[in-house]
Amino acid sequence: MIVHIIVLVAFVHVFSMVPSFAADRSSAGQSRVGGSQTQIVSPARFQRALLNSLRHQFSVPGMALSVDVLFPKTPVTVPKGAINIQVPPDTMNGRMGRRSYRMGLSVNQEFERMVNVVAEVEARMPLVVPVRLIKAHETIDARDVRVTKYSLPTLTQDYVRGARTVVGKKATRLLLPNKPIQHTFVAEPSVVHKGDRVIIEARHGGLLVQAVGIAKGAGAPGKMIAVENQQSKREIMGRVLGAGLVEVSF
Repeated sequence: MIVHIIVLVAFVHVFSMVPSFAADRSSAGQSRVGGSQTQIVSPARFQRALLNSLRHQFSVPGMALSVDVLFPKTPVTVPKGAINIQVPPDTMNGRMGRRSYRMGLSVNQEFERMVNVVAEVEARMPLVVPVRLIKAHETIDARDVRVTKYSLPTLTQDYVRGARTVVGKKATRLLLPNKPIQHTFVAEPSVVHKGDRVIIEARHGGLLVQAVGIAKGAGAPGKMIAVENQQSKREIMGRVLGAGLVEVSF
């Protein structure tokens, strides 16, 4: 009888341990597959982080910026907690096209891992382009240009966005049809040309002195050119004020 009681007690004890073991295994399984102890970071989240970073670093009004994450294609698993994605500053002048970024993943302000993200980046905005070939030193007419949406090669080049900015100015280089115009590609037309007779004007306090001179170069208002004083035959530098008028200092 005593033997039967001992066997029964042992059986009950072993049986009572089975549910406890199953619960532990279920909990471990959830941790491995992303249950209560883990979470996922989707490719869309990397996309938003990169998009926000580029918009913050390269703030260009009117620009439509898009990011398409090509890798990773599947979510990244990390521990539960507050996720922070660190995107390094762009050091390639905002170059567009296929780019690779090393992003840091932190959970609860503790570094978790680095993730290599490959993305196709594109930026489009309305820009001024020539409708014909414009040679250097040609004056640009309103009929020579149009505004069209253009895909930018980089985010740092200073492109012209308004047609009025270039109309009436001269091209400083050859401008190709349908290629965006940068601000450095145009300049104000010269109002003084080499060989022109000009008035050399010098001011000092309330004193104004004028003389006749010969321009040794061409220039738009504000540009420094060399002029020769016809009386003294001295060559001096002066700032173009307008047509036929150059200011010098003394």
